[in-house]
Amino acid sequence: MKKTAIFLILLVNIYFLNAQEKNMLILGKIILKDSIAKEIHVVNKQQHKGTITDNNGLFNITVKVGDTLFFSHINLENKDIIITNKTILQGEITVYLDEKTEILNEFVLEKKRSIFYQDPEIITYNGPVVNAKTLNLPYAESVAEKEKNILKFKSGAVVSLDNLINSLNGNNKRTKQLKKMSLEDIEIQKIRTFFTDSFFVVDLKIKKEYINLFLNDCLDKNIIRIFKKDNSLKLTKILISESKLFPKKVTDEKLLLTNN
Repeated sequence: MKKTAIFLILLVNIYFLNAQEKNMLILGKIILKDSIAKEIHVVNKQQHKGTITDNNGLFNITVKVGDTLFFSHINLENKDIIITNKTILQGEITVYLDEKTEILNEFVLEKKRSIFYQDPEIITYNGPVVNAKTLNLPYAESVAEKEKNILKFKSGAVVSLDNLINSLNGNNKRTKQLKKMSLEDIEIQKIRTFFTDSFFVVDLKIKKEYINLFLNDCLDKNIIRIFKKDNSLKLTKILISESKLFPKKVTDEKLLLTNN
């Protein structure tokens, strides 16, 4: 009987030693105030792997003992969970998250004023008005034309229409190209809003000012098509993979500018 007990103890110890060394797939569920929380970002900090909860608040991720799972969402408080032997043994984990509370500083609303507003208590000049019109200067009634040769997008891209026209043959190709770039710009903004800036800055280590540049750099990975198909898991894997290469590209660009 004593030998049997020792044998069982050895088996348990061997099991836990193997569990600590090998990755295991666990099932997770996230709950917010007794309700299901979907589209929560889950990242294994040690293994640099991530996923997103589905509509039922469930997710799968590979872990081993000692790994830390990071949970984040723009409307929820971030949370870290350390994987233990008990988690590996159960093969599942339930995580409770809390809503994020933002406290705003007190402020007073005032009437909006133009940048050309002049305080009547300070301005005491009562002389004649002097401007181009009263001086009868030529072109006093003219209005400056808007700059039309530069096109700016919300994602941060800037395109010279002059260069674009020179590089394309015919107005039809030019129109199609501009339409394509405008649609890409809109979809990039949707992807950024879907993942939130916190995901890019905290999880992918992309500086906030480089987020749009990073997403533009990922266009050749078909991220827009994948996003439209609601395949958020595949899209997340692509962004995580590309983020590891992106810092080097930014550094190379800075060195190139310095050498020039």
